[in-house]
Amino acid sequence: MRVASGRRLPHLRQRGVTLIELMVGLTLGLVVSVALLLVFANASSSGQSMARAGMQIENGRYVAELLREDLRLAGFFGAVRVAGATYTTPDPCALVPTGWNALPLNLPSPVQGYRPSDALACLSNRKAGTDAIAVRRLGLDLIDPATLGAGNTQFHVQTSRCATDPLVTPVIFGTAAAGFTLQNRACGAPNVVRTYVSRIYYVASTNIRGAAGNTTPTLTRVDLVGNQLVTTPLAEGIDHLRFEYGFDTDVNGSPDEYRTTIGGVGPTMSWANVTVVKAHFISRSLDKVLESNLATAQQFQLGGTAALNIAADGFTRRAYSNVIPLVNPIISRVP
Repeated sequence: MRVASGRRLPHLRQRGVTLIELMVGLTLGLVVSVALLLVFANASSSGQSMARAGMQIENGRYVAELLREDLRLAGFFGAVRVAGATYTTPDPCALVPTGWNALPLNLPSPVQGYRPSDALACLSNRKAGTDAIAVRRLGLDLIDPATLGAGNTQFHVQTSRCATDPLVTPVIFGTAAAGFTLQNRACGAPNVVRTYVSRIYYVASTNIRGAAGNTTPTLTRVDLVGNQLVTTPLAEGIDHLRFEYGFDTDVNGSPDEYRTTIGGVGPTMSWANVTVVKAHFISRSLDKVLESNLATAQQFQLGGTAALNIAADGFTRRAYSNVIPLVNPIISRVP
């Protein structure tokens, strides 16, 4: 290349980086990469922790609401006149329910509690150290008995609205449509019926619908459907379940003494005198945590029941308590 003066410019040679510059660049790149990985790992760990906590809280709220709604309906027997009735404690595992009788009028107790030492044959994989509770009531829907069909196996309850029906039959309990003979207000057709609801809540040590080897404790319900018992998992991660029962000892509708079971003498010897239930339960994370400070032993005081000690196992837990008034038993006891 020449310039105007005719002088030749020297050739410009390209020079590479030195070894020191290369090492500095690699080191800086590595530092940035490590920092980005740490930020990503912390964000991922925080996200997992938030998701875990959110799942626990959601399960706890769901169980609290589920128990509250069902227990508030316990003892709802429709138009059955419960005044003067005798309450019984039938086996909730029986395929043919008992406890109903027309004259003298017998009714099943709205709730019946079972401590860890009380065995119930129909509870599959019941977790040791947990309570169970039986709830009984009638369904909310009114059903024309003519629609039940010849093969119906679901138990229903019928009362009379007709003045000419026999007084010795204030209620009919059964399955066959032809057996419901009590009349409606016009005394021209069979009165409507309500479905009999009998169910048990408990904690199973495994989820019966999960994969083989699943050991996640699950709140589970057993329903009497027709002539069989149907087991349904409701909420995974419910680790423990305990109940306290408020007994009304002076027949004013308010609880006077809380117990974990019946005992002693007088009103505390009957489940029919329970007007309030305190439900205590623990929700557990579905997977173990990596943070070592969370995998420690824990102790929970579930109401007035004995303290619960849980060894370190890598799971996080939250305790919940719910005070549930039994509306129907309270109304039936207030003078």
